[in-house]
Amino acid sequence: MDEIYRRLATRLGYAGSEYVARVFEYGATPRQARILEELNQAPGPALTAEQLAEKLGLDARTVRQDLEDLFRKGLAFPRNFQDRREWRFGKSTMQLHDAMLSGWRFFPEPEKLYQLWRDYDLNEGYRSFGKGYETATAAVMRIIPAWQSVADSPELQPSEDWREILRDRFMSVVDCPCRVEVRACERPVEVCIDFDRTAEYNIATGHGRKVSYEEALEILEKASRAGLVHTAINQASVTIMCNCCNDCCVEFRSLQECNVPLSHHYDKSRYEAKVDQDVCNGCQNCIENCNFDAIHMVKAPGSKKMKAQVDPEACYGCGCCFMVCEPKAISMKCVRPVSHLPAA
Repeated sequence: MDEIYRRLATRLGYAGSEYVARVFEYGATPRQARILEELNQAPGPALTAEQLAEKLGLDARTVRQDLEDLFRKGLAFPRNFQDRREWRFGKSTMQLHDAMLSGWRFFPEPEKLYQLWRDYDLNEGYRSFGKGYETATAAVMRIIPAWQSVADSPELQPSEDWREILRDRFMSVVDCPCRVEVRACERPVEVCIDFDRTAEYNIATGHGRKVSYEEALEILEKASRAGLVHTAINQASVTIMCNCCNDCCVEFRSLQECNVPLSHHYDKSRYEAKVDQDVCNGCQNCIENCNFDAIHMVKAPGSKKMKAQVDPEACYGCGCCFMVCEPKAISMKCVRPVSHLPAA
């Protein structure tokens, strides 16, 4: 391996990491690696192809072509996604993980890309991310319930109602990078919805496609019915949302790896699932759709059938159980005050 790939890994804070170096080696030719090495990380100045060509003694046209290739592969980032004149190096391995895996179509051997990131996560990534999550002083992410599960709730606020969150937003959808990499379940893949500048990036790179308000709601419904939990950064304005499962999600897996409680990273929604055992038919669909091990079957008084029962401490209020309860035995009850939501 050329030493330049190890230097690129060092720039991302992974000195000595063969795993990150191999990712760079697969994604960039030696000439492209030289270009990446010259780029600055934000907030350092972005550089043009002409400036890079002068530094490296290369033809500016060749540099521009290489930058375009690196852009589509998720390795170089322009300040402006339309004119793509000024460029920077990536901010973190998480940024590269998501950008490269979402851009899997631009790699000649996607399976190799998946495996390289898998090797990194299993040997370094999950532990590194988990330790970072452990030191956080407040939950970084929050759970927002499936909109159908709380649609009729009089307590529902705009910042927890997907029908309002998505309204009049510029949005794209991309393949979930975690599910592309891990492939530990059969749940939907094209489910990660991004907004505004991130959506512009996804469309410009060809990693994702623009979606309408109606289509975004359909994607969320499909995701929650499949047991994918709607998560977003823990702030009032949603800028990025993910649909996560505990089989594949890098955040779930990192917390598990480092024995960090979910509550340290995720704020529960204001809602909690409740089961009417008189209506429950014991099908257990809710258990299969729960990522939090919050539902168990118990012997109900006066019934020969086992019935579902929710552990309120374990329930995060995602509403995925509601989405697959055919007899409508599950309802979502508001159990936390409005002050539980992040301030605007």
